[in-house]
Amino acid sequence: MHERVHAAATGGHVALVGVWDPVSEGLAEFFRATVSAARRRGLGVLVVTLAPDPVATLRGPLSRPSFQDVEYRLWYQKQCGVQSRIVVHLTRREVEEGGAALLLDGIRRHVTVAGLLLKPGQSLGRGAPGGIAAIRDYCARAGIQVDFTDPYRATAGIEEARAHLANGRLARAVELLFQRLHWARPSSGSRVLPWPPGTYAAQPMETPPSTTACAHGRAGMDRARDGDEGAPVQVHLTPCPGGSRLRWPEGAPPWLAFVSGPGDSGRAPAGLGGRTDRRTNQWTRGRP
Repeated sequence: MHERVHAAATGGHVALVGVWDPVSEGLAEFFRATVSAARRRGLGVLVVTLAPDPVATLRGPLSRPSFQDVEYRLWYQKQCGVQSRIVVHLTRREVEEGGAALLLDGIRRHVTVAGLLLKPGQSLGRGAPGGIAAIRDYCARAGIQVDFTDPYRATAGIEEARAHLANGRLARAVELLFQRLHWARPSSGSRVLPWPPGTYAAQPMETPPSTTACAHGRAGMDRARDGDEGAPVQVHLTPCPGGSRLRWPEGAPPWLAFVSGPGDSGRAPAGLGGRTDRRTNQWTRGRP
């Protein structure tokens, strides 16, 4: 198990564990409410993001493609007031055989965990080692209080949207989720996306829109688009193991918000004003 710590505040924390993809208005409300409730107890909040999704680790990344970049999910958590954020990567064997003890031992190396907040029916691994009895037993020995929360209001149509994404129909996925799909520029300038290869349209931006804008349905998506600096550009994903490789367009800002894919109609989105040259990968801004 590999833990990537993005923020680790001092003091005790209430821990939340999940994949958190895609984000939603309900998820933002859940994070903020948890932060407020923890603050009243003198605690911070730790959000643990499992990346990749354990289901994708078992079945393959193309079987369960991600909507939003992990970096975007971390950014979103920070905007909601979450004090500590850790990304956990589990190997296939750890997903199959690990459980509550493996996961909680790992995160407690970095942050003091005073409470664990679970959704009804949530487990922390397959079978008995990840079941509620194992979770309660571990937490009782470690002095961690276990609580349960009402399920937050997830975005409707997630699985339908994921099926469209898996077939390159990204515009339909965006429409169902009321949000564009944000990915951050990697330090290497290249990354693998668990999407089909082909030509996509994406909005280049310096920073994602506020959580208020991106979590309030169609109206919020329209407000977020109004604040963008540049017109959408075309980017080309090439086949590679695990999905498709994206070479970040040279000269493009640090974020891309994808709006359509190769499975959508051949018409480019309205306002498509830039592109990347297939040979040089140079991003060029079109006429406004």
